[in-house]
Amino acid sequence: MKIAVATNENGFLEDKVASHFGRAKSFLIYNTETKDFEIHLNPEVTGKTEFPPDFLYRQKVEVVIVFGLGYMAYKKFENYNIKMYKADKRTIAENLQKFEDNKLKELTEKDMF
Repeated sequence: MKIAVATNENGFLEDKVASHFGRAKSFLIYNTETKDFEIHLNPEVTGKTEFPPDFLYRQKVEVVIVFGLGYMAYKKFENYNIKMYKADKRTIAENLQKFEDNKLKELTEKDMF
């Protein structure tokens, strides 16, 4: 399974989760089977017209861990059947561990901004 987490830092598991998903510098995509990860620049921030949910869908992401989402991003992920989970204030690695331990809550429409 591939899990995407937005970050504004260097692209390591010890980075913090970006507070604003759509404006994050990059996305760390973690593969739960291989325990490897890749860093991809956010296409919207680099000037491309591709919306982050569309980009992550093309990368075959199945889960995103975020603090919150805008309405359009939330609906796109919902339409793509990409599960959304609420991040806490810890590192990407800690959020991934909490996800694997089933300790993250699914994002709801209340978490949209």
